[in-house]
Amino acid sequence: MKLYYFYAILTAPGVIVHELAHALFCLLSGVKIYKINLFRFQKVAGYVVHEEPKGFMSSWLISFGPLIVNSYLAMFLLSQIRPVYDWRDLLFLYLGITIALQAIPSTGDAESLWQMANRNFWKNPLVILLYPLVLLLYLLNLLKRFYFDWVYAIFLLYIAQVYFINYIKLL
Repeated sequence: MKLYYFYAILTAPGVIVHELAHALFCLLSGVKIYKINLFRFQKVAGYVVHEEPKGFMSSWLISFGPLIVNSYLAMFLLSQIRPVYDWRDLLFLYLGITIALQAIPSTGDAESLWQMANRNFWKNPLVILLYPLVLLLYLLNLLKRFYFDWVYAIFLLYIAQVYFINYIKLL
């Protein structure tokens, strides 16, 4: 049980960014937020309760918000690591990894997006094109049982160190 609390505290920054990403896309989509819980010691570590989005694209953005925001923020933080390795590099590594670990939207996000897709199937032709992405959320959550979130975090570290740094040098 103590290990659970330790892991929860270590990954708290990622959970907070994850929930703030949902809230950000709610605000950008004009969806009213009723309640936000950024972090707690329970099975569902955080949540955003909001009104039902008016369209499928708003629902899609809200559900995929953490994948977008957490991934970019993690890559930015991980790109700040330099070969010197002082305390700042360790902080960037810690924050980048914990934020990357929480980038994959939850099963609850997938379920709400699935329901919205089914309700809008005949109203919006984009739903047909984006159905595979809804199924991707379920697949990613299944793969998290096999530590795919760690694989994803390491992949973002690699991308940040190889490509993101070179892109910044070009600017």
